[in-house]
Amino acid sequence: TSRERGVEASSAMTRASATHASLARARAEATRAREARARFASAGLKKCIHSRRIRGAVVVVVAARDGKERVRDAFASVLDRARCVCGDSKSRVALESRAGAEDAVGERPFSDAVFGFVFSMLAFGALGMVDESIKSVYGARAAPFMCGSWASLSVLAFGVVDAPPMRLWNVLVGTVCSAAIATALVGACGASWQTRALSLSLSTAFMMRLGAIHPPAGALAMIIVDNAAFTSLGWTALAYPALVGSLFIVAMSAACQAAKSSFEFEWSDVVDAIGGRWRRR
Repeated sequence: TSRERGVEASSAMTRASATHASLARARAEATRAREARARFASAGLKKCIHSRRIRGAVVVVVAARDGKERVRDAFASVLDRARCVCGDSKSRVALESRAGAEDAVGERPFSDAVFGFVFSMLAFGALGMVDESIKSVYGARAAPFMCGSWASLSVLAFGVVDAPPMRLWNVLVGTVCSAAIATALVGACGASWQTRALSLSLSTAFMMRLGAIHPPAGALAMIIVDNAAFTSLGWTALAYPALVGSLFIVAMSAACQAAKSSFEFEWSDVVDAIGGRWRRR
């Protein structure tokens, strides 16, 4: 009986050791499997990072190449436009949108540039004389006269033929509307960046609604808000000086347009005329 109990105890110990060994093998296999998965994941991550770096480098190289090509194309386009400008004596509002295109805007004879210069000088010379006369008579009490919006107005008046913003309706309605809006907002809210933004935006919206787009009128709205001298004029600013000066420039523009249409000539005509007189001497 004691022998049987010894045999049973021995067999139980043998089974326990076998079970422990199998558990140890299972844990070892699980550990090896985890390590293998970790190595695989690390290798995959490194490969992924490497491939991303390669793709990033390729993208950078392609972008740099495209950038160089764009810069080269832009430089070539500038050279083409320079050759176009130097190749003839035409006056233009704008050049072609791209090389080889035939969409130059407002191409006119060389005489347009000459008459634009002459009439611009005459108009602003007269306005400057009036301004100096007002200052000499009234001194420090003189109301402001020269208006910055006249600069953009003169470009349209003397640089463009039949510009829609230079039509009388556009000039009258755009100028009066913008001046009224800016004056009302300054009186109600004071001069500030909010007033400036609102006056310019409202002026633009009203001019669009009334079919009277006139870019110098937008500049006038900003001047009335920002310039204390013009702000002090109050509602007088609707007529003086902006509208008075604008109508004078419009009248000079009409004379300029008449001269442009009646006396067209090119630079070659000027050279031939000078050469003919020189030869006759």
